[in-house]
Amino acid sequence: MFGSLKKKLSGIVNKFSKKIDEEIEEKIKEEPKDKPLIQKDEPLIEEEKEMFKEKEEEFVEEAEELIKEKPGPIKPEKEVLKEEKPKTLDQIVQEIEIEEKPEEIIEEAEEEIEEKPEKIEEIEEKIIPEPEKIIEKKEEKKGFFSGLFKKVKEKKLTEKEVEEILAELRLALLENDVALNTAEKICDDVKRSLVGSSVSRGKVENTIKSALRKSMLDVMKQEKIDLEELIKNKDEPFLIIFLGFNGVGKTTTIAKFAKKFSQFKPIIAAGDTFRAASIEQLEEHGRRLGVEIVKHKYGADSAAVIFDAVKHAKAIGSKLVLADTAGRSHANVNLMDELKKICRVNKPDLKILVLDALAGNDIYDQSKLFNDAVSVDALILNKTDVYERGGAALSATHTIGKPILFLGVGQEYKDIVEFDPEKIVKNLIE
Repeated sequence: MFGSLKKKLSGIVNKFSKKIDEEIEEKIKEEPKDKPLIQKDEPLIEEEKEMFKEKEEEFVEEAEELIKEKPGPIKPEKEVLKEEKPKTLDQIVQEIEIEEKPEEIIEEAEEEIEEKPEKIEEIEEKIIPEPEKIIEKKEEKKGFFSGLFKKVKEKKLTEKEVEEILAELRLALLENDVALNTAEKICDDVKRSLVGSSVSRGKVENTIKSALRKSMLDVMKQEKIDLEELIKNKDEPFLIIFLGFNGVGKTTTIAKFAKKFSQFKPIIAAGDTFRAASIEQLEEHGRRLGVEIVKHKYGADSAAVIFDAVKHAKAIGSKLVLADTAGRSHANVNLMDELKKICRVNKPDLKILVLDALAGNDIYDQSKLFNDAVSVDALILNKTDVYERGGAALSATHTIGKPILFLGVGQEYKDIVEFDPEKIVKNLIE
């Protein structure tokens, strides 16, 4: 499924990644050969020596200032500290005459004792460098050099470089049925993500894929519709009308719904009274599934057929009515007017447009036609199991702003799967 688009995207990403990796490789080769010391983050001993040398010069200058203020023999700092160690109160008292104002002398001694420890701390700060500051300087040096080497291993993507991949990406999307406005949205998102970003050697591919994944998920984001909850919470029968061109698989999709939601005892309304054998086709599905069919003659009013089906569902306690309608085209004005009448009379709870993925870009015109006429509520995309291009699934929701409920992946009743954007994107780019 979606093999063509997947192959194109993979080729573009690989080509661009290889080119950027080669540029980073060349950049590394051009660097001087004496870089290993920095690359290995070994201790920068020379830088530390330089820092201590600067600190030593500061100590010498302070010592010279002290000599000018108080001439005399220069003593080591540690001895100075020892001499200036404060005397105890008992020592001071023993050296003086107690009779001569002992109270005043004691007060002066206490003040001197209180002041001197602060002076000692100031001297110690000057002599012993703070280890935290040394570590900070060391980290600054290491951070600078590691950042320099990081720049060598990485490359910042320029707008010109990104435009090269965008040109190929845009063409690949358009060739694989992605709508023009959706393709432009994806390319713009990828450009914003990549321009100015730094990519490492060997990780360019992941960076591009990440940008693509984010953009694709964004264009496919949709409101979640829980059909089972909607059907359960309505007191009266829940009416779903199926719309679409001839040949898109409406009748088969109705049969798949009858099988999938069999717990609600569904009733099928043969509202297509225009196409030959349409009623017989539904009757055969009903026989196989054990589901009742409400029908009128060919040429009857489709709105009346569906109205009677809802009444019958109420009578037998059914919670779900699945209504078929004739295939429409923009050229048949009468059928489009009849479709408007069906919706006006029966007020359906959900209008589902069934689309054929193989129709390619035509599905956007079909979607707009039906949405303008009756305001579609949701989509079903059929034949995705044999659809290689993938663009319809990627941009159907983004184009008309309606959620895709299910994907048809075969002709069997079980061949209907819930639409999951995550799985589709994973299939496309991984």
